Amino acid sequence: MRQVGTLPTEPEARRFAAWLVSQRIEAHAEQEQSGWVVWVRDEDQLPAAREALAHFREHPNDPKYQDAQRSAEAVQREEESRRKQAQGNVVEMRGRWGTAVGMAGVRKKAPLTKLLIGVCVLMALLCYEDMINEGQSGQPPSQLYLKLTFVDRHAAVDPNGQLNVWASILHGQIWRLVTPIFIHYGLMHLAFNVFALYSFGSLIEDRRGSRFLFLLVLALAVLSNAGQALEASFRNVIPNFGGMSGVVYGLFGYVFIKARFDNKEQYFLSPGTAFLAMLWFTLCILRDIPPFNGLLEGAIPPIANSAHAVGLLAGAAIGYLPLLVRKPA
Repeated sequence: MRQVGTLPTEPEARRFAAWLVSQRIEAHAEQEQSGWVVWVRDEDQLPAAREALAHFREHPNDPKYQDAQRSAEAVQREEESRRKQAQGNVVEMRGRWGTAVGMAGVRKKAPLTKLLIGVCVLMALLCYEDMINEGQSGQPPSQLYLKLTFVDRHAAVDPNGQLNVWASILHGQIWRLVTPIFIHYGLMHLAFNVFALYSFGSLIEDRRGSRFLFLLVLALAVLSNAGQALEASFRNVIPNFGGMSGVVYGLFGYVFIKARFDNKEQYFLSPGTAFLAMLWFTLCILRDIPPFNGLLEGAIPPIANSAHAVGLLAGAAIGYLPLLVRKPA
């Protein structure tokens, strides 16, 4: 969503937003501290909306604005009818790339999402023996791979034999709070996370922009990695984990909350997609709990469940917190 500008009163803001809708510009009005703010969804329509706002401020009683509400309602009914018809048809893929089943279509423009995918693939190629081949060649781990892990295994144990999973972080290597998200063990691990990252990441980037997605991914990476490291500390083992899945579950949690409780940004998440995500989340947890572990260990590799859980809860919280302070329009 992009802010067009503010108007002093609710009737004016609603009338102008309705006029924009009647002109096929998706818009709505919302009360904030600075007054009544008018938002548009499509950044490409922002210049036209701002030009229209300048005219509206000078001529608020222009006859063309007087019947805006009725015209807007007609446009919304038409759009709703079109959406319902589209949902009953085969998903239109023209002009889309990598749109997940059950997800709203996203634009091709998702530069940060594609950059993150590129980094994941590049790290997998550069650290092929450590990641894709999972160290089966018997060669010592590469220096790049060791730099990506949460803690330097040589620094994790002090001379007295005490484990400190935070040793590298405390020595100023703060990049390790993030870089484990670029470690993937095996092609399936990489492929699943890349697909899920594009599905949820590009959807959020389309609606909120690259800067917001960057900050969201950064927060989810730090929180999910720290959560997994904390679990390893409790179990007194060196944290040996990696993957984008903590971030991915955070993005899923964010989209789920927005689709369920906040239609401002018009997210859509099908029940089937949500069910599959939570089914996998549950199976991964049961894999480590008797008596299910005997059935699932052979089918599911070791999973960083704490990273999944922390990422999911953090993403959901980030999505829901604005609803606690926002004044409804």
